[in-house]
Amino acid sequence: MIPNESKRILLPAYPLTAEPAKLSSVTVVIPAFQGGDRLLDCIRSLQASSFRSTKILIVDNASTDGSIEKAEQLFTAIEVHRNPENAGFGAACNRGIDVAMQRQDSYVLLINQDTTVAPEMVEQLVTFADHSPQAGVVGPKTLSMHPMPNGSPRLLYAGAWRTWLPLWQRIPDNGLADSKKRLPPIQVDYVWGHGMLLRVAALREVGTFDPGFFMYYEDIDLCTRMTRAGWQAWCVPDAVMWHDMTDGARASKSESWRWTQKVESTLHFYHLRSSLPKAFFLTCATTGRESISLARHRHFCALTHLFSATIKLGVSLLRRRCNWKR
Repeated sequence: MIPNESKRILLPAYPLTAEPAKLSSVTVVIPAFQGGDRLLDCIRSLQASSFRSTKILIVDNASTDGSIEKAEQLFTAIEVHRNPENAGFGAACNRGIDVAMQRQDSYVLLINQDTTVAPEMVEQLVTFADHSPQAGVVGPKTLSMHPMPNGSPRLLYAGAWRTWLPLWQRIPDNGLADSKKRLPPIQVDYVWGHGMLLRVAALREVGTFDPGFFMYYEDIDLCTRMTRAGWQAWCVPDAVMWHDMTDGARASKSESWRWTQKVESTLHFYHLRSSLPKAFFLTCATTGRESISLARHRHFCALTHLFSATIKLGVSLLRRRCNWKR
């Protein structure tokens, strides 16, 4: 069910627990693909962080734009792991998470290559997590790098909640001007993968990203597994980052390809939790709800790609069913 405003869990301050015995260690994992200058800006913002107990690890999905080589030249302290091919977002993150687990780090911070972080963001997230032992995943408030027409900051994320369709999220004020009000930490259903602090102890219990998601919804799947296992998901609005969402990774793929990935990930999410017929029904319901939103905002090109991807998926499943009966 959707939590209404009165049911949100708000804390006036961090939960009262003993101070951590030692400084928490964090590995920052950046899954990269054709990152260009945005990747370099992301690293610069992390290196300006007030939290010093971090290690920056880039997992490259076979970029060919020279951004990884340039990053290695400019930032000697970073660590780079290269995949021989584009393994997808979740698989790249998992490789970095595995390294953090081997190091016995306290947390993994996943950061998209097309983001920059405020100097205090990492410290604020870690401080909250250190004082909230049940927090398995913690995220910051996210603003768009492309402001409103009047120059005001544009809000992308300050908490997301499930609806009757888990993949159709309720995201208050998404795309609107940021109120700039100071808000306390808030318990949420989902933290988005472009900026999420993950507790390594929780990952050891519930597992990492499902590699069945090439891109889209692997973050929602992980948050769902976290909360079902008794861990909590939180947003800390005082911690701030910026997200571009128009970087080289998106530009290098067609709109048709991206919508196909989104629809296939939708089916995979639902099929993990129900039968294939029910999963396909829920996929159609989710894409139908998204179609209404796209039409309302006059994104007719995207609407066409969404319909096409859904029809292709249905035809593919029908063919598979016919083959099973033979």
